[in-house]
Amino acid sequence: MRKRKGEVFIDTNILFYADAYKQENVFEWLDLLYEKIHIHQIVLDKMLNPSVRTRVEKYIDSGRWHLFNPDDEAFLSEELYTIYEMYVKQIMQASRELDEKKKQQGRRLKATSDLGEIHCIAAALLLSARIICSNDLDIQEVIDDQQLFVATFKEQEPDFKLEQNTLLDFYLYVCLNDITSQAKARNFFKAFQKDRLVEFDELLAMLN
Repeated sequence: MRKRKGEVFIDTNILFYADAYKQENVFEWLDLLYEKIHIHQIVLDKMLNPSVRTRVEKYIDSGRWHLFNPDDEAFLSEELYTIYEMYVKQIMQASRELDEKKKQQGRRLKATSDLGEIHCIAAALLLSARIICSNDLDIQEVIDDQQLFVATFKEQEPDFKLEQNTLLDFYLYVCLNDITSQAKARNFFKAFQKDRLVEFDELLAMLN
């Protein structure tokens, strides 16, 4: 069993999938896969389903997961909060530019707000987190369009591009890192993205 090294922000949609799948404890899969998990306060506030929120809060209260609350003065200094706000404005502008690009290309715009995703990206940049685990595909497009690199602040380590793990990526990593069996991961994937099951099987076969 191996963990993915570094820090990760987990978005609301992944947590809802984890809670909805009752056959396995997918929250434990997340905990076992990622080295250090952050939940943004905005993501926590968006959890109207009490079942999801309760389970997430248990991990936070136990100290296994970490709550990122930028409005807590004990958490972020005034200087860091200013930098965080700068990142939020940068990603908000990037999101507007993506919407404009979609309009020009005749693509559909999202019906829901990107507020949680925007703040997760900003927080990841601030903390030099490596990964955002979210099934919102706009995140990867923003990362690619803006070439969002995370600073390591270490002479021997180059800056690295922020990485998104979608639901498909998560399924693959729990298999490859021996978190659970391929059969269990496949059943989880099939429950939510049955139309991509062939893609999942082909990718897993290539990576094995």
